[in-house]
Amino acid sequence: MASSVNQTTMAVPATSWLPISGDVVWLSLGLAAMFVPTLFELFQNNDAGLWNKGEHSHGPIMLTLAMWLTVTRWRAFTEQASRPLTGHWLAWPCFVIGAALYVSGRALGIIYFEVGAFIPMLAGLVLMAGGLPLLNQLKFPVFFCIFMVPLPGFLLDPISHFIKLHISIAVSELLWAFGYPISHTGVVLNIGPYQLLVADACAGMRTLFMLEAMGIFYLNVIKHSSWLRNLGLALLIVPISFTANMIRVIVLTLITYHLGDEAGQGFLHGFAGIVLFASAMLLLMGIDRMLRWLSTRSGGAAA
Repeated sequence: MASSVNQTTMAVPATSWLPISGDVVWLSLGLAAMFVPTLFELFQNNDAGLWNKGEHSHGPIMLTLAMWLTVTRWRAFTEQASRPLTGHWLAWPCFVIGAALYVSGRALGIIYFEVGAFIPMLAGLVLMAGGLPLLNQLKFPVFFCIFMVPLPGFLLDPISHFIKLHISIAVSELLWAFGYPISHTGVVLNIGPYQLLVADACAGMRTLFMLEAMGIFYLNVIKHSSWLRNLGLALLIVPISFTANMIRVIVLTLITYHLGDEAGQGFLHGFAGIVLFASAMLLLMGIDRMLRWLSTRSGGAAA
């Protein structure tokens, strides 16, 4: 089986859309059909539809980015088709692990297992199509699929409360310094006649997790050659995400104070989500430019 897949893969011309054999195509279609009920449930407007909720709405975005990067780098693998492909047999342990996660997730109603089963299944398909060399080429998009898996609340709620509390403290102290009548009680902000609860969807661990994923994606796609920039950005992703969350809470607080509760909870609440992403990306790119400048200066000094 491994040798036939290897020969078929080697015979695919470099101009094809993907260097993948026919039997792997049919297998991938079958596995994709297996996950159709899972995707259908994730988008339902009920308790099971996690991707339809604000706290987990990043899941489809993460999946789309992972699949785009998978296809892009898989197509680049055609240039390495002359190399010997090894490790096809590792596909079957991956399929067994994926099947065990999927079956147990469906039977017991554990959505984290059910969605997480996609990752070993994808790794198995990659190994069957191109062995370890192809998996090495696609290791990041396969890893990036972790960010689409819904996060269990019992693990993240304590961390989320810690983050929300410190964001509430930072926002209240900052706006108080600018003359706003604001205070906080735990994760509740009191500004003028209004009370605002800093919820998970605004500044919890799930939002921080999503911004972390975008920062890691940015680092991988940009592929900096400078170790200073890579290390600096990797270390600064956490404070950048925290700052972006704080900016979103500040925007929502000011909107509510100046325009009323309806404006704060209506369309402008969704607009604050755009502010979150925009501020995070602007901070990331701004710090990237600063680190690039520092790297250039240090390189010039060394020369």
